[in-house]
Amino acid sequence: QLVVGEFPAFGDSQTRAIGTPDEGKTSWAVGDELLLEMTSNTYGTKYAAFKYNGSSWELASGELSYKEDEVPTFPHVYYAPNYKWEAGELVLKEGKVAGTDEYIEGKANITPNGQAITVKFAGATRNYSRLRIATNYSEDITVTVSNFSPGNTVALTDNTYTLTPDNNGNVYLYGHFTVQTSIGIKLKEYSLLNYTFRESTIDGKSYALDANVVFADNMEAEDLGKTIKEQLDAGKTNIKLILASDAGENVFAIIKDALYGGTAGSINLSLIGCKEIPTKGLSNWDGKLDALKSIYLPDITRIGVEGLAYCVNLEEINTPNVTSIHENAFGGCTNLQKITFGELTEVKGLSHDYDGILDPGVNTERINLVLSENQKVMTKNRQGNEYFWTPTKEYYKGSVEYDSTSFLEYKFNSVSFKK
Repeated sequence: QLVVGEFPAFGDSQTRAIGTPDEGKTSWAVGDELLLEMTSNTYGTKYAAFKYNGSSWELASGELSYKEDEVPTFPHVYYAPNYKWEAGELVLKEGKVAGTDEYIEGKANITPNGQAITVKFAGATRNYSRLRIATNYSEDITVTVSNFSPGNTVALTDNTYTLTPDNNGNVYLYGHFTVQTSIGIKLKEYSLLNYTFRESTIDGKSYALDANVVFADNMEAEDLGKTIKEQLDAGKTNIKLILASDAGENVFAIIKDALYGGTAGSINLSLIGCKEIPTKGLSNWDGKLDALKSIYLPDITRIGVEGLAYCVNLEEINTPNVTSIHENAFGGCTNLQKITFGELTEVKGLSHDYDGILDPGVNTERINLVLSENQKVMTKNRQGNEYFWTPTKEYYKGSVEYDSTSFLEYKFNSVSFKK
């Protein structure tokens, strides 16, 4: 008979930051499996797997044999759903991938009368942390992680996972996340989130990322505005919308109206799927976007004149695929601290003039700029009274401008690169 103590739940965890508290698995469930290793003087080392049927644990494979006058020992007992015994080693089951489930080692002992094996996980220590990714769709999501040590491993690797959300819309990764770890989350072709860890996670603790998203591409105007308002009323500060690729001025006007009145500098907005921010599309000249703190535009390739101008509380702009930026696109965004661009091929406006993309009033020397590794040095051109910038054949990385942290004749706090 196998007598097993309570499941070692993560308990109080940082997943509480997103919506309803989620402790993940908290008790044993039908089908759970334990892997035991037992050693006796007579029969040597034996390996077995026990499965839980809802009320007791039954031997599922292997054998545990010893003589009645012996006291066998149990060097190892694991709860590791992705693994099985094979020739005395733990190996991944077919179709399973390291880092997608627990790998906990407990303690096992034989009872004095020799009638049962007791297994306890009360003192078990997880030498990894858990990352919960919260979604609101039942479809598989693709998670790409770089510099990640899955499960109980140590070596940093790059991995891509296809994960199916549970009944609560969550998927989980288990392992070591460090300051070198970056993660990308996609639903179908849509990029929901790109995140880089700012500090290493702590073993035994749980963390969370918010990948909830609203499919707004076919919504009526009234429903779109209402949905955004409902999210704000529910206390959400991360608003992610999937828009049609050709979303126009009316859609951006609805978004601005819905965000109007929110707490200044509180909203992290992601607009996914749309390709262009039109002229004054998300400008704050009317004070409707004071709540905007950061904006993520993964699919935008063009930002029109004053596209994001005068968003005075905007701290970060992430446009990893933008190639064309027009006059005064970010003018008056006086609180900017970080900007991410794609490989720019066209920039309109004269720097340090009224129509430069970061004029007027923006202190670029406190901005950390992130460019594509393929970015070329930009050269200034003039046609009539209009100025525009086009790429040369020289790579910006390693150039004189890079050495002086200047770009488009603006001086930046730092310049770094993404692949």
